[in-house]
Amino acid sequence: MWMGYRTSFIPYTRLKRTIGRSQYNFAKKLKNFLDAFLDASYLSIRFISFTGIVTSILGILYSITIIVNWLLDDSPFTGWSPIMMAILLVGGLIMFMLGVIGEYVWRIYDEVRKKPNFIVREKYL
Repeated sequence: MWMGYRTSFIPYTRLKRTIGRSQYNFAKKLKNFLDAFLDASYLSIRFISFTGIVTSILGILYSITIIVNWLLDDSPFTGWSPIMMAILLVGGLIMFMLGVIGEYVWRIYDEVRKKPNFIVREKYL
């Protein structure tokens, strides 16, 4: 209907199924839900950005804790703490940047689709 062509609706009465069961299983319903959710919602992209910010904040807090413990000569974690600091900080920043890029791509996608916000059914003069 969004393609711009004339549309018509054909009324009908749906009959009850008389033989067999529907082949529309849970996996197919879940796939349709995910397709509709990912196609029509900013939520997944914003979730990626939010997760990246939270991961970076946790990485900063972890780094501060490790540095304070190192300055106090009370570091129980030797060897792998710098690696974890780098993974958390860089991983969080990468996730945040992917979320920002996703926002840009989503806005470009919205512009390309050119969906109208509403449709006028009847015009009264």
